[in-house]
Amino acid sequence: MGSERTHGKSPEEQGKIVRNGYDKIARQYVQEREQFCNDKEVQEFINLLPEKAKVLDIGCGGGVPILKMMLEKGFIATGIDFSKSMLELAKKNVPEAELIYGDVTKTDFESNSFDGIISTYAIIHIHKSLHPVMYKRIYNWLKPGGVMLMGTSHSEWEEIAEYHGVEMAWSHPAPPASLQMVKNAGFEVIFDRLVSIPHSDNEIVYWILARK
Repeated sequence: MGSERTHGKSPEEQGKIVRNGYDKIARQYVQEREQFCNDKEVQEFINLLPEKAKVLDIGCGGGVPILKMMLEKGFIATGIDFSKSMLELAKKNVPEAELIYGDVTKTDFESNSFDGIISTYAIIHIHKSLHPVMYKRIYNWLKPGGVMLMGTSHSEWEEIAEYHGVEMAWSHPAPPASLQMVKNAGFEVIFDRLVSIPHSDNEIVYWILARK
């Protein structure tokens, strides 16, 4: 498989590619991701949460490492993902978590539901035309004073390409545009930074920690 620009692909078409891809490589991907995590950024997010915090993990995958970390901290953890294969693994890895099968761009939670919302390597798979609305939805789902930790790409990137032997899709703006979207949604930005992921193949993540 080669690669192509995703211009002209609808959000629905891109979502289908992503869902089908992760359904096929779920076990391999979870084993890979379990080996590394930006503990520093996640810990800074955790430090801002109250005891027994209600936390949502968007694109929770197989539940590790994020949902597992939240449960170990005594938080009430909810994960959402639209890959059935990923959620089957999450049921085994984090049986205590509430797991929701669904597309987060089409799923509604009640306003002021969560103390914290975290998402790592998920928004990069959501068509960038939906990002402004997605940040506003996250803002609405957070309680007053709640915090969001978002991990996205270090550069503008739109592509459909081979990933672990399957077709995969990415779509996201450059960091300055992402940061402005977060601010436009109403958030107070605590930090934004580019960070290399430990034990990865020179993978760089753009992190945004923000408060409602």
